Amino acid sequence: MPKLAAQQLGEGPDVVLIHGLATNRAFWYPTAVALQDRYRVTLFDLRGHGYSERPPSGYTPTDFAGDVLSVMDQFGIARAALIGHSYGGAAALEAAGQAPDRVSHLGLIDTRVARLQPLMRLHDTPWISEAEKEVAATADVDWAALPQVGYLFLETAARMRVAGKLPRAHDDFTPFGEGRGALRAAKAWLDLLDHTDAREQLDQPGISAAQIAALPMPVLLFYAGLSRCVHSGHALQKLLPRARYQELADAGHFFPLSQPHVVQAAIRDFLAT
Repeated sequence: MPKLAAQQLGEGPDVVLIHGLATNRAFWYPTAVALQDRYRVTLFDLRGHGYSERPPSGYTPTDFAGDVLSVMDQFGIARAALIGHSYGGAAALEAAGQAPDRVSHLGLIDTRVARLQPLMRLHDTPWISEAEKEVAATADVDWAALPQVGYLFLETAARMRVAGKLPRAHDDFTPFGEGRGALRAAKAWLDLLDHTDAREQLDQPGISAAQIAALPMPVLLFYAGLSRCVHSGHALQKLLPRARYQELADAGHFFPLSQPHVVQAAIRDFLAT
């Protein structure tokens, strides 16, 4: 098990916030601050990200779920609400399937579930941002023919950031596009892809549909209407008819950053149930 960098804020019932790929626990820090008056919030860097160790292998959803439970053990957390964005939601979902008795609430924020959405094509959304169009145009790739555009898009954006050619986001957040740590994050993502087995392992299918349908805890499904991941949200809604489903019509995948107060309010309301 790799060493995982983690921190806690606040006191109260336990909440674990899990970031997605190519970022780190700072993604959730404003939300942790917003929740710390009522909850003990745990943040950690996924393996291969931030200040956590980067093992040469072990990048399947099952491995990341093990990290979630390991962090809970590290802090003596018997049971917690798990809230994850993007791939962090996949890790949370997998952890809930492995140890449902340890998960009080499960929040999936614009999470693609590979088992339910094996394909994620370029035009699986009615809207593509101008920055995304520019990133796609730089690579000699037939994007429309790719069955899964997400990882290659992240890689292309990272290589553009390292080369100093990434366009500024005018209509949506662009990975590695803004902030003091953008260049460092881009280099770290490329290092992960180039020197570990992550590229081959990240898209393993993980938890089954039957396991998802059997989850006993309250579930929040919060998706962006303009995100490719929304197809997973609709599939999850069918499997979990009692889940709380919310969709932000005019938002893209990174809406926890672009509209943090909306997400924080939704999480607060959900945790109160």
